[in-house]
Amino acid sequence: DPRTPDLKDLLWRITQATKRITYEFVDLNRSPALAKRYGIDRYGAIVVESGDKRRDVSNPNESLLMGALLSVTRARERFVYFVTGHGERSPDDGDRKTGMSVAKSTLEDEQFVVRNLPLMRTESIPIDATVVVMAGPRKDYLPGELEQIQGYLSRSGNLLMLLDPETPASVAAFAARFGITSPDQVVIDPEKRLAGGEGVTLMVADLMPSFLVSGTLEAPPVFSYARPLNVAAANRDSVIRFLTTSAGSYPVAPTNVRERGDAPAAAQLVGAAVVGSESLPGRAIVLGDSDFATNGIIDYLGNKDLLINSVNWLARDESLLAARAQSKEVGREQFFVTETQGALSFWLATVLQPALFFAAGTWVWFRRRAQ
Repeated sequence: DPRTPDLKDLLWRITQATKRITYEFVDLNRSPALAKRYGIDRYGAIVVESGDKRRDVSNPNESLLMGALLSVTRARERFVYFVTGHGERSPDDGDRKTGMSVAKSTLEDEQFVVRNLPLMRTESIPIDATVVVMAGPRKDYLPGELEQIQGYLSRSGNLLMLLDPETPASVAAFAARFGITSPDQVVIDPEKRLAGGEGVTLMVADLMPSFLVSGTLEAPPVFSYARPLNVAAANRDSVIRFLTTSAGSYPVAPTNVRERGDAPAAAQLVGAAVVGSESLPGRAIVLGDSDFATNGIIDYLGNKDLLINSVNWLARDESLLAARAQSKEVGREQFFVTETQGALSFWLATVLQPALFFAAGTWVWFRRRAQ
């Protein structure tokens, strides 16, 4: 297989890092019995075994191979449940703007088992739930459903809440139980909004370096139509403010995002984590946006890493928090600049550089005339 040299190099580097992994290359034509035993009938496949656990990787790359190694050596399976039934973004939806099917496949590559959780048809959240995700609900939860989630959190459960301006007030108020309030507003960041794009689509400027979820990101995440968060004074010690916008940002009403409003410019909190709270024995992360994890923009900058790091932190697998290789389309390079960077590029390339050449040419012309 043409990928074999790359795989040999990757596997060699792995064995240089640890002696607990060994590998062997097998030619299907020379070892048909062994290939039949493992059920392999194609070149380039990798079989990963540890004890009685096995994972097959048909299109191997570094991230998939690492996921398979973790899967066969991990003592427990990790389940991520996405709450459904209230207009949440679905992990089974392939729509570019609203679906989260790419997020699902990414979590599965990280060896999570992804399932839907219809609260209306359950009496309690399954005991095997490692993380529960509320991904941008559009309808109110019934009181009994919120109590199911509260009961899960009281059993040291872990919750990822992705809020939007469209999220009902009753759902946003649920986060206030562990110290995070969320006014029904939209964050505008003139300095960090994407150049040539919508004013509500921005790069999150300030990533807390001491918190593993944000400190391991190699690129800032891109949020669109983000909702600001606030921390209650009584919960400041238990809430980690790890994602904030630039100092020039401000909140506006969702119905009129083009109006500046009267709110003073100040950094807006859009990502917070809760740990060690009396009202929350488990862990929770609240993000003021769910669009960042949708199929259309999850591959932008640090979006995918933010989602995976958040889930791994909630699952208490801190050793897996890292920046992963960016997936790029062949022949296409992604290039993101903010409004400020775009304006600076315009003045440097379109105005200043030609002006310097013109000034230099004029000086040479006058000097020659003088001679």
